[in-house]
Amino acid sequence: MLQPFELFKPVYLERLIKMNKKYLVSQSYTRGIDHFSEAERINILVSDYDDLNYASVHYNAVKKDKYASIIHLDNPNHRNKLDEMLHGDKYIVYWCIVKSTEELEKRLDLKYKDHIRRYIKKSTKWRIGSDETIKPKFEVVFGELFLTIRYSNEKIRVKFDEIEKS
Repeated sequence: MLQPFELFKPVYLERLIKMNKKYLVSQSYTRGIDHFSEAERINILVSDYDDLNYASVHYNAVKKDKYASIIHLDNPNHRNKLDEMLHGDKYIVYWCIVKSTEELEKRLDLKYKDHIRRYIKKSTKWRIGSDETIKPKFEVVFGELFLTIRYSNEKIRVKFDEIEKS
């Protein structure tokens, strides 16, 4: 399972505040699960926002999630809870930021090229020749990975889970 996001480090807090991104939306993150780890930790994904309205839209999309919340970085209680999560043994916190887009696209091309072709063959009417190249792009929507695939004048957006299953 592909896990493209950065681990959230305490040093990022001050940077986010300086950039006026003082709202974090938290949610469960299944892609962070390490199946070989003996310690069971709760994987959380946080997305940053500079506007409470946008954070609220994201929160409303995931509010049924047990770990969904809006963390206000200027609220001392929220900051303390986040510090506790970052320094304790109960949680692993990921930030909805990709380390390297080029590296991610390279990995996508190497490992998932056949998955993408199978998905296209099974789920679309596109008939792509073996000599043709597909250049999908990643998108993140409310903490969920999607691929946008274009062919000719058509475009589809599909959850990356569907690609991995193909």
